[in-house]
Amino acid sequence: MKYIFELNHPKHYYQFKYVMQILKSRGHEISVLARDKDVLLNVLQEEHVGYTVFGKHRKTMLSKVLGTFGLMFKYIAIVKEQRPDVFVSKASWYGSAMAKIFHKKSVIFPDSEVVKVTNRYVVPMCTKVVTPDSFRLDYGSKHYRIKGIFEDCYLSPHVFQADEAVIEKYGLKRPYAVVRFVGWFANHDVGKSGFNQREKEELVQAISKNMNVYISSENDLPDELEPYRLPTPASVIHDVLSFADLYIGDSQTMASEAALLGTPAIRSNSFVGPNDMSNFIMLQEKYGLLYNVAEPAEAISLATDMSKNSRKVEWMEKRDKYYAQVGDCNAQIVELIEKI
Repeated sequence: MKYIFELNHPKHYYQFKYVMQILKSRGHEISVLARDKDVLLNVLQEEHVGYTVFGKHRKTMLSKVLGTFGLMFKYIAIVKEQRPDVFVSKASWYGSAMAKIFHKKSVIFPDSEVVKVTNRYVVPMCTKVVTPDSFRLDYGSKHYRIKGIFEDCYLSPHVFQADEAVIEKYGLKRPYAVVRFVGWFANHDVGKSGFNQREKEELVQAISKNMNVYISSENDLPDELEPYRLPTPASVIHDVLSFADLYIGDSQTMASEAALLGTPAIRSNSFVGPNDMSNFIMLQEKYGLLYNVAEPAEAISLATDMSKNSRKVEWMEKRDKYYAQVGDCNAQIVELIEKI
């Protein structure tokens, strides 16, 4: 079988990294299509992964709409050349549409119930939907559930061992907190928000009194925060998170990654609330690995308090209990993909 894996975010690569390796080891052919977004291409290059660029991520809604036609034409040309049997993506409209156009099969892996484009347009087109077992929505007979969440695919102790040499190589000073600010220009981020500029400065000032601070940001930082920028390449972010004593940010992905690496984690953005996504609720309510806080002021206060005394040992114990209960996500996913 020949599989096309469509990647639109660094997380997508990490999620499918070992799945692709397992499929290759079983004799399947793998192609990687990548969108030029954030640091995805840098990560692929640093990890020596071959890929074909099918488009560039655009920030405004108008540019997204106008860019769709160019993406489709490029994608169609690639498919005609590569002739895949199965399209695999996080939850891509493009990949699922290509599968329909060329009468092939597609598998998607959504884990956010709130993404309307996925629910309304992508799910009806795809062949199979795979989600965590905590996912609240039900997509019927095409819906398959796995134990754990997708970040386990690349953060489980079975596949990831943090490299402490990264800390010395890039001159990180311990104890430290990782702070993440996202750009809020993804399709599913429309109408949502995180820390504003004043709150970002207040947050960094507060926790820097108790530990070192390193900022990862999709947007440019103001001059007063630039000295705090994380000096490491994107490919070692999980090593950095693993040895951190605290994580706080308005990112979705990095919050769950920090929690699963045994780092006390605080997530604060306007998604938090009664209709929040199930994976974040599960990490907080069932395993106590994550704090989901809607109000920035409350999140800053909590982070300030947690920065005074490291709770790393406590979080590592909770993380070990979590992984004792979930299975091998990669093995589960490969079985579902191969049986399509």
